[in-house]
Amino acid sequence: MRLFRLAPVAALLLLATSCRQDDLGVNLITKSGVVMDGTQEVPSKPGAGNGTIDYTYNRTTRTLSYTVNWNSLSGVPIAMHIHGTAPKGVNAGIIQTFSGFTSSQTGTYTGTFFVDNVVVKEADFLNGVYYINLHTALNPGGEIRGQLTFTN
Repeated sequence: MRLFRLAPVAALLLLATSCRQDDLGVNLITKSGVVMDGTQEVPSKPGAGNGTIDYTYNRTTRTLSYTVNWNSLSGVPIAMHIHGTAPKGVNAGIIQTFSGFTSSQTGTYTGTFFVDNVVVKEADFLNGVYYINLHTALNPGGEIRGQLTFTN
């Protein structure tokens, strides 16, 4: 008799747990190893500089959490930004400036970015028209760039 009383409780717990997992799958978008290099800059910048971007976008909180890794730059980074709105092959204005990054030709920077739906529209953001780039003294317009895309 006790088992029959516990069955509805167990069913509700199972349902609640599976709903939370489904919500996370829909609301979290994760990308790893997005390539940054000079060929994505406009105009293209030849050189050994390269890097990757790993990021997760939480649609519930509208927050992007990212880690930028770079190496083999022509010099130390003098600036790093998120730019938008621009598809690959097009330049755009600065949306967010990074500060406190490593002044080294090889490094890592981690941060967050809020998609406010006023200046930065979520639909544009999810359509991949924002990018991150690093600037050096030799390439003050940008040495390496990586587009923030959400599709394969």
